[in-house]
Amino acid sequence: MTAPRPDAPRARLLHGARLLRPEPAPPTADSVAVLDGRIVAVGSRAECAAALPTDHDATDLGGKVLAPGVVDAHLHPMIMCVFEQQLRFDDCRSLAEVLDLVADRASDTEHDRTIVGFQLDDARLDERRLPTAAELDRAGGGHPVVLVRRDGHHAVGSTSALTAAGLDDPGSDPPGGRVERDSTGRPTGLVRETAVSPLLALLPDVTLDDLQAGLASWVDRLLRQGITAISAMCQTTDEGPSGPAGALEALGWSVLVDQVPFDVQTILISPDPATIDEVRAASPLHDPGARRRVDAVKLFLDGTLGGCTACMHAPFADRPGTSGMRTMEDEDAYGRMVAAHLGGHQVCIHAIGDDATAAAAALFARLLDEHPGDHRHRIEHASVLDVATIDVLAELGITTVVQPINLRSERHWLAERVGADRLGRTYPFRSLLDAGVTVAGSSDAPIEHTDVLAAMAAAVDRDGLSDDQAVTPEEALAMYTIAGSWARRTEDDLGAIVPGRRADLVVLSGDPTTSTSPVEVVATVIGGVDRHPDGGLATIGRRDAQP
Repeated sequence: MTAPRPDAPRARLLHGARLLRPEPAPPTADSVAVLDGRIVAVGSRAECAAALPTDHDATDLGGKVLAPGVVDAHLHPMIMCVFEQQLRFDDCRSLAEVLDLVADRASDTEHDRTIVGFQLDDARLDERRLPTAAELDRAGGGHPVVLVRRDGHHAVGSTSALTAAGLDDPGSDPPGGRVERDSTGRPTGLVRETAVSPLLALLPDVTLDDLQAGLASWVDRLLRQGITAISAMCQTTDEGPSGPAGALEALGWSVLVDQVPFDVQTILISPDPATIDEVRAASPLHDPGARRRVDAVKLFLDGTLGGCTACMHAPFADRPGTSGMRTMEDEDAYGRMVAAHLGGHQVCIHAIGDDATAAAAALFARLLDEHPGDHRHRIEHASVLDVATIDVLAELGITTVVQPINLRSERHWLAERVGADRLGRTYPFRSLLDAGVTVAGSSDAPIEHTDVLAAMAAAVDRDGLSDDQAVTPEEALAMYTIAGSWARRTEDDLGAIVPGRRADLVVLSGDPTTSTSPVEVVATVIGGVDRHPDGGLATIGRRDAQP
């Protein structure tokens, strides 16, 4: 998948384009010259041709838009591989549909093998609830059944699955997690946060062939969407969204990483930041010459809005009995942050609720007061923020890595969940940008879709969800190019069409900053090589050897 095609040109001229760099280019600039994987000139066709050997490959883009390649600054590659092989409930609109899919899979599954499904969204079901253990018992026909809510922080299990995971007895709630029980003390089937991990440990063994098939599927999809660089979250222990099943994620990713064509930053989920140095010394995940780096650690302060476990100052508007939960205490978090920071690595904090984001900002303030110095630290998600928290992030230079596509996937419950008073502070992209905070776009795949053009559109047109927090189309593009590169410390190499940068580019059918019609990705170029699964540049226009 990553080896250059035998006919990949060493020198390439792309001309006849409308350039987004991401800012509009001068009117006379309609061409880009690429030599040995880097941009060597931007300007007129004649100017760019003069920068190349005479035997260069030339493609007339016929007025199509040429933009920087897209950066997805937060996704989970190994979970994506697994998702591709399991049940998915994205399109289900009733419990009957969910249970029918479970029953169909059970009829084709070996006895005692666990049935696993993902992307279950109770807010989209007619019944507005998750299935119970008893319902899964009946549908699963004796198989253990584990269904993961779309936020990844909640799951429901059948009785046999709960028993096998050791969650059936009173007092079995793990630290930072919760098993919901009825009035008699019996588990209802629903588990939250770290209690999801023991259920995910029941996932049937996944073979290397399974992982490679899943990888090929999502790599193909990302290339079709113009993505050229990713930041990959990987567990190193049972801490993280995959629980014990994810303890070998970093090892598995090291086996697969050379099969992806993207520029890859790997961010480790590890209780010991020293793991970063160990991986850098002996893993293919860290090979800067091959565009692979391990230089960051991630930790979790809270849960999710969808599951009402994001840590909030005040209770949820539609769940007045809870204001969420913290999943890590400040001192534990701070110890990890100091170790990573002093090692020269990025600290990436998962914080969603306004209480958790305020805590993250305070921890960063303490860190940089006690250990001042250059950094590129981040808050992942930063979903609900106070004005004071935004000011602290701006002052400290903390990047926020956000998922605008949430505005589409959560719109059917978001306002009801956070309430009118907090809606204007939820996904507050405008306030962050106006304060001077860098806002980088991402997907959090596979929890969300990786369709960047859809995510950009959601950031621009919020469709009534605090429209005053909308960004301009140009700012939306920057979130996935310049800002995404900044968030992963590749701003000198990626994110803009200027000489000296890597030739990671995307050809679009139209201009996403001005078009009122759907825009499609026509070609995806990484390091000067056309990677689009459908032929990309070869399908666009006339190719010749001379200008």
